[in-house]
Amino acid sequence: MQSAYHKYNAKFQEALLNLNPQQLAAVNQMDGPVLVIAGPGTGKTQILAARIGKILTETDAHPHEILCLTYTDAGAVAMRKRLFDFIGPDAYRVNIYTFHAFCNEMIQENLDYFGKINLEPLSDLDSAMLFRELVDEFPNDHGLKRFTGDVYYEVPRLKSLFSTMKREGWGISMIQKAVSDYLADLPSRDEFVYKRANPKAGIKIGDPKQRDIDAVTERMKSLLAAVNEYDRYAAKMKERGRYDYDDMIIWVLKAFNDNPEILRTYQERYQYILVDEFQDTSGSQNELLKFLLSYWDTPNVFVVGDDDQSIFKFQGANM
Repeated sequence: MQSAYHKYNAKFQEALLNLNPQQLAAVNQMDGPVLVIAGPGTGKTQILAARIGKILTETDAHPHEILCLTYTDAGAVAMRKRLFDFIGPDAYRVNIYTFHAFCNEMIQENLDYFGKINLEPLSDLDSAMLFRELVDEFPNDHGLKRFTGDVYYEVPRLKSLFSTMKREGWGISMIQKAVSDYLADLPSRDEFVYKRANPKAGIKIGDPKQRDIDAVTERMKSLLAAVNEYDRYAAKMKERGRYDYDDMIIWVLKAFNDNPEILRTYQERYQYILVDEFQDTSGSQNELLKFLLSYWDTPNVFVVGDDDQSIFKFQGANM
């Protein structure tokens, strides 16, 4: 009877034969950082699974020393299934996670440090009530206060803004500075300067379009009014003992930054790191990768993405 090893090795070798020259070149580049740019339908999952198979057959790395990060649960399931076809039961020993699942796993392994046992995830109802309370407490002179119509009109935008701030790792002071720099630069931007003179209106070439600048300035005031609510939002989350999925990445980044021992544990654990749909990663997810990879002079990191297809741009993905 054919042994399990020979059975799966034969499947793996057959899979390699089906790769085109570009795919094979990516799979065979075993050491150091590798960026693969691949469009839809070009076999990205196949390449990642084949590379993991190659690592396990041609290096001393063990399955549990490989970390593969995907963007969705469906992507993680597809990766595990494809990998099982190549290497058999060892596929279940390879660490394949979404970014959020990886962070949750790390928190669960370090509960003494995180002390998050009593927190519960924020439900949709909790979220709606929290943001309505936030808006109800706006003072009358608040930039987002509405006295007529839908008084909770800003709630969806506040939720989106705070989520983006978490995913991108944007602090209040950083946004304030960015807005200040942006407004200061407006008079020198082509779209805010007259290209043609209008003597009747007293406009010369090069004059600033003050009406447009004023309109943008008002929008930026509204943005800053929203940004300045972030700390109150975070305090309300803490009072309620709630968290959302974006919080988990922030906790892990803080732990990596503040606790070298915890960071070193995970840096040394993974010899090879692979990332699927890299174009959809956010700033905080990239920061997580940087922490894990900074331990190595030449990290063995393999990322696959399509620079023309960022389907999660609305979720904060940043090219």
